[in-house]
Amino acid sequence: MFLSFKYNLMRAMENNVAFMTSVIMMIFNNASFIIQWITIFSLKEVIGTYTLNDVMLFWALSSGSFGITHIFFNGITRIPDYIEHGKLDAYLTMPKNVLCQVATSSLEPSAVGDLLYGYIALIIFNFSIKNLLLYSILIIFGGLIYAAFMVVYYSLTFKYIRSNYFAESLRDVFLNLSLYPDVIFSKVLKILAFSLIPSGFAVWIPVYMLLDFKLKYMLYVILFTIGIITLAFYVFNKGLKNYSSSNLMDARS
Repeated sequence: MFLSFKYNLMRAMENNVAFMTSVIMMIFNNASFIIQWITIFSLKEVIGTYTLNDVMLFWALSSGSFGITHIFFNGITRIPDYIEHGKLDAYLTMPKNVLCQVATSSLEPSAVGDLLYGYIALIIFNFSIKNLLLYSILIIFGGLIYAAFMVVYYSLTFKYIRSNYFAESLRDVFLNLSLYPDVIFSKVLKILAFSLIPSGFAVWIPVYMLLDFKLKYMLYVILFTIGIITLAFYVFNKGLKNYSSSNLMDARS
């Protein structure tokens, strides 16, 4: 998997100017939302129990987790295309796990900007050595949860053609829930955020830990991460049994 990442990064950096432009523009795109929140908090000092610095933790964790997923596991976004057009053939002939090979088959350059922005936001608004170390651990869990979540819903394409549109809608809901404080959402959405659309485990609980670390919160995140990754492998492998080859004479480049 790390070899795949190495070669993906080498390919992405073949054009250094395009790569750096993509990264920098993503950082500026994310940073523009800081102005929005500064304006909101100039009118109201606290939202629920959250200050401006607290809210920026949601953005830092969401951006960092998103960056981790699309740097290391961007191939997950191609699962529907591979299934619908019979492009999994090249991965089925490999000795390594099919899902791992597919997940690590590509890298999104702009995601590097998301990852860097997460660290920038943390350093500006909530810097401490403890927060920096804890944040670095939590975005790995957040990235794995987000990746596994996408695998579960994209794998529906094995059975239902074009179900990727439904999966992408859920992905957008996941991201929108993770970017904003939990206090602004209804009880129904909060239940969804800790079940079918697990933004709560990927971002909300990590925010709680950065604000007030409790071991039980870390255990919740670890156990849920293990559970959803297990579910992702199960759903993908079960769907793979229904996969129809296109007989393409192709190999992974």
